[in-house]
Amino acid sequence: MSLTSLTILNDDELKLLEHRMSNLLGDDVLMRRAGEAAVAWIRGEINEGERVTVLAGPGNNGGDAVCAALALRREGVAVELVMPGPAKSDLCRRMVEEWRAAGGTISEDPYMTEPAAVVVDGLFGTGQEKPVSGAYLDAVLWFNERRAKKLSLDVPTGLNPATGNWIGTIPGCRADATMAFLAVKAGLYLNEGPDAAGEVILRELDVSVPLSSLSVTGLDEFRYVRQERARFSHKGTFGKLLVTGGDTGRLGAAFLASRAALRLGAGSVTLEAFAENVPAVDPISPELMFATGAHPVDGDFTATVIGPGLGQTERARARVEAALKSEKPLVIDADALNLIAANMPLQDLLLARRAATVITPHEGEAARLLRRPVEGVTVDRVAAARELAVQSGAIVVLKGTGTVTALRSGRAWVNPTGNAMLATAGSGDVLAGMIGAFLAQKFDAVESALAAVWIHGQSVDGCLANVTASDILEMSAETLEVLRARSAAE
Repeated sequence: MSLTSLTILNDDELKLLEHRMSNLLGDDVLMRRAGEAAVAWIRGEINEGERVTVLAGPGNNGGDAVCAALALRREGVAVELVMPGPAKSDLCRRMVEEWRAAGGTISEDPYMTEPAAVVVDGLFGTGQEKPVSGAYLDAVLWFNERRAKKLSLDVPTGLNPATGNWIGTIPGCRADATMAFLAVKAGLYLNEGPDAAGEVILRELDVSVPLSSLSVTGLDEFRYVRQERARFSHKGTFGKLLVTGGDTGRLGAAFLASRAALRLGAGSVTLEAFAENVPAVDPISPELMFATGAHPVDGDFTATVIGPGLGQTERARARVEAALKSEKPLVIDADALNLIAANMPLQDLLLARRAATVITPHEGEAARLLRRPVEGVTVDRVAAARELAVQSGAIVVLKGTGTVTALRSGRAWVNPTGNAMLATAGSGDVLAGMIGAFLAQKFDAVESALAAVWIHGQSVDGCLANVTASDILEMSAETLEVLRARSAAE
């Protein structure tokens, strides 16, 4: 995983870049560079005498694969080329002619090939529009069945490069690694993408890639959060955070958000809990204070988090209204989002806010805010996050596989960290508290959101089981500690 931000280009931006480079360098230079880049990776995965099988499709992705097969053959590697159908693009046909001229043969059925240590998926790339079928589907099934190291070129066959959803109902190739050319694709990080792509490897092919409005979050996006604190400081330096929520039966959500905020550096945290019998002290984090006044939202807090365990009562709605009318930085999560989704005047207040505002919906909450089915969000999570940012005026953190952070300007980031261990009760409450902690410390709102999302995901790196939300908040604090130590040493 790259630790620096990576540019994501959409299909039109990629085509324009490829066209420009084709005019500048020659129409086949990028394809040959892609093949050579794949071979450099393959060489590190095979031992002397081991075989490689390359699946090539009819288009330019297939041309990349044939170039890789040609380079492997020149180096004396035993390589078999499989093409379930004829080449259709001009460049792919040209590479096939070179392969035949070099003495190479082509098989149509991968099941007739010899066992290989590495198998390469070069069937369909970013231009795929229809579900895989026929002989190509057989090749996909063969690829997934192999007990070999699996590499996909540019994007796994069958995966929508923009959304990370499978094209059609049948899953495509699942690789151990995907080598993206020129720029990474958003779909490699979203929805089905991470499971399909495996490790994402970027090769820019010696091309200067332009910036775009979408990128993968890296450490360079939140360098101030990573800086060591100044010694000349006190708890007031790092802000006062108010957490509002925790109705009866839901008090744990508010505790998790509050404890996360304490562990991630807020100078002090006060919990306004709605439950009937709130304990006098939190035995896990006795540093946590409890609000006793009638209107704590009017206090001298630096920032507020509202929503974890808040409930749907009239009292909750009134407190959301008060928070929206305040001039303090605000994180809106969970029940507060559902109250806003059901109340047009609250939506108007949200849009009218001028103070920094971060909303953290999961896909169901985003669907309610956008007034559409959940499928209308998952079909294109980047587009949904951008639309919600325009509708709300807030910084949107759309949670899920490849959490998307979007601004109403259209600028957006896809988060590369995290795994299935984040799919546990209370994980979102911890994230809300983390964002609130950074806002309380007066970090930039965008940096606060990006930092919290990245650290939250990175905290479970390498974890495979037995992770709770309480673990995530502790491990997130440890992750920040490591980042700051590394930053101080640089």
